[in-house]
Amino acid sequence: MATYVLDGVPLDHPSGCWKLKKGTKRRPLPGVRAANVAVAGRAGELPIMSLDHEATSFGLALTVYSRTPSGADGGVEQMEANLEALGALLGVRHRLITCKWVAGSIIRVAGVTVEAVSEPEVNVGAALARLTAVVKVPGVYWRDEVDSTWTGTLPGAAQIVTPLAGSTGPVTDALVRVTGPAVHPSVVDVATGGTVSYAETVLAGQHLLIDCGQLRAAIVTTDTWDLDEGTDVTGDINATGPGSAFRWLHLTPAMALGDPHSRAVLVSATASSTSGASALKIRGRRSYL
Repeated sequence: MATYVLDGVPLDHPSGCWKLKKGTKRRPLPGVRAANVAVAGRAGELPIMSLDHEATSFGLALTVYSRTPSGADGGVEQMEANLEALGALLGVRHRLITCKWVAGSIIRVAGVTVEAVSEPEVNVGAALARLTAVVKVPGVYWRDEVDSTWTGTLPGAAQIVTPLAGSTGPVTDALVRVTGPAVHPSVVDVATGGTVSYAETVLAGQHLLIDCGQLRAAIVTTDTWDLDEGTDVTGDINATGPGSAFRWLHLTPAMALGDPHSRAVLVSATASSTSGASALKIRGRRSYL
């Protein structure tokens, strides 16, 4: 049975303080932002690729009971206390709420906001209440809980980024690390052709760190993923491809051999004057529609 967890608190409470109603739906699939371009003298419309997804919203229908956190029946007063506790959970406004969608061993995570909460329908005689919260996912995509790190080769063509296999959405916030020596290294997302490249040289013993989500780059001399520990070289980065003005290197999954269950992210890496010490690493989390 699928369920949701907000900021670590199960919405199917283990002691029965509140439960999700059976009508609560699975996390929705995002729609595509519409863009129509018609040209005189040409039938139909111009096809436009790489359109962005729209933010998604869904409802969480909850029933609040009179159970205490230990599982005892606390009557109407406890039901009111549970309503207040749930209201505090849903009432966070100063940050995104961490929402987990859990279905067995499958866990997907997204930052969400609560847009609205209905007036609770209270049944005093039964000591229960019902309410619905409308939740929005501003960032559209659901993610894995933790980052994974992949090690590739430099140079190397059409390499499968194995920790990102199975994604259904693009990964736009990966960290890329190029270990020198490498002259003018570049990394290409095979599915979209998007490229991120460095116009200078990464010397032996140096690492080029590229934060694709924050559009930052730095040269470091220690085994780290922290760009703040290095020298900023953002101005020497060139990026091309869809959305590259806002996010570098969209790592996009592609279906393999007509099998929708086989989805892989492929990258190609190039550089000159490399050696056995040269390397490519990518750190990120899978992304899901």
